[in-house]
Amino acid sequence: MGREGDTFGNGRISGLMTRLRFSDSDALRCRFTVSPLWETHAALRVVYGPHRRPLYDPWLARRRDAADAAELGLLRAVQPNSGYAPDFLSPPPTASNTSVRTELERVRRTPLDRVVAELTRCRDQMPANPAAEALDPLVSDPERAVAELVGVLERAWHVLVEPDWPAIRRILDDDIAYRGECLVRAGWTGLFADLHPGLGWEDGELVAERSTDADRDLAGSGLLLVPSAFNWPHVSVIVDAPYQPTVVYPARGIARLWTAAPPPPDRLARLLGRSRAAILAALDQPATTTGLAADLALGLGTVSEHLGALHGAGLVSKRRAGHQIRYWRSPLGQGVIDAAID
Repeated sequence: MGREGDTFGNGRISGLMTRLRFSDSDALRCRFTVSPLWETHAALRVVYGPHRRPLYDPWLARRRDAADAAELGLLRAVQPNSGYAPDFLSPPPTASNTSVRTELERVRRTPLDRVVAELTRCRDQMPANPAAEALDPLVSDPERAVAELVGVLERAWHVLVEPDWPAIRRILDDDIAYRGECLVRAGWTGLFADLHPGLGWEDGELVAERSTDADRDLAGSGLLLVPSAFNWPHVSVIVDAPYQPTVVYPARGIARLWTAAPPPPDRLARLLGRSRAAILAALDQPATTTGLAADLALGLGTVSEHLGALHGAGLVSKRRAGHQIRYWRSPLGQGVIDAAID
């Protein structure tokens, strides 16, 4: 399971480079998805990790007391600040749209021999896991281990992620829409160059800097790309079987989850009106009418009317994605923003 570091994977702190080699069929099997369970693990690391991340201070102020009261110590024991954390606790999603209940059921179905092997590795690694003693009874009774770990994972989800999940999910969906546009406009090179500073695309290979995992030929398995609201500023790479190779990266726009949207530039507000200017300023990535209304505390009808006017003036582009329409700033709209800031 991913651990903190600029680029990391399978529980090992990263230090070198990993190359994931794509074939033509792999390019066709890459997909984006979201994972409530990954968000739960990442949120726990924000609360109890060794390094403060100021971006999350507003969220942490709301959730820390509930986290302490939820008795999450067992989950913390299998997530040491350095070293290996059991992969079976965070299986990459197998579907494009999954629920935490489905993901927890996958954890419950983990073969017991694998539970023992991964918990033993977590307990016995070097440097020693400071919570190793707490893992002894789990290693000796894997059925109990699975039941207790699923229970504490469910508590962590309820206190850390679920209260904000509708807003988090909007951010993750908006990020996926934006990445799709990047892929259409700039191909794999543009997509990975924009995904994270530690990732790059070179001659048919995804290069993850500062990763000690072995290079891997994807060999038709494709790649799973998972945006995260809590992984910032890190990127996680999973390459070990039996999971599909996976990259978990920080979603765009996560700062607006925890802080109020900044007011638009005064010059822009005088030109367009404050609400219309706020909408244009917020469209640095694709967003829906519903998401904008929630983020800016405006009525749906008001947002819809302003979007229609901005689109009619050529300042905003739009595209239908499934049953939703997503809007983003056009090059002309970006030019107006830039002129208002200069």
